[in-house]
Amino acid sequence: MHPATTANFSGFTFGPGVRMRTGGVDQGSNWVRMLIQLLPVILILLVNFLPSSEPVYSLSRSYSHDYRLTTQKGVNFYVKAAKFEQQYPPNSPERIAIEQRVEDDYHSVLVHNCRLEWQQLHWGYRRETPNCDALKRFEAMAQ
Repeated sequence: MHPATTANFSGFTFGPGVRMRTGGVDQGSNWVRMLIQLLPVILILLVNFLPSSEPVYSLSRSYSHDYRLTTQKGVNFYVKAAKFEQQYPPNSPERIAIEQRVEDDYHSVLVHNCRLEWQQLHWGYRRETPNCDALKRFEAMAQ
């Protein structure tokens, strides 16, 4: 082989009537395509760094919700810090609304767990229904 023909890559042709493209012809549209391809990644990163709205309370204790409070109906719930009492003073409209949501959530959890216990009782997997008992007590207290 002749060394000039093996190193000459730009002299290759695809056939009659087909011209070779140069690299700089479509550079404007290449930037647009690249931006469109990177847009989903950029959006995911932006959404990831936006502040998330963490709930004010939790029905179970966790690392972030470790300060225990009790509603007037006896439902325990956990908040982020002791300054919750300052932000939502007792008997304020905001505090009453939060406690109502706590009790509604607690009731929903009891109803769901009671349904599961009744199914397990029917199938013979369970003999007691503590969530159903707690639901009865809670509904009796709510009346």
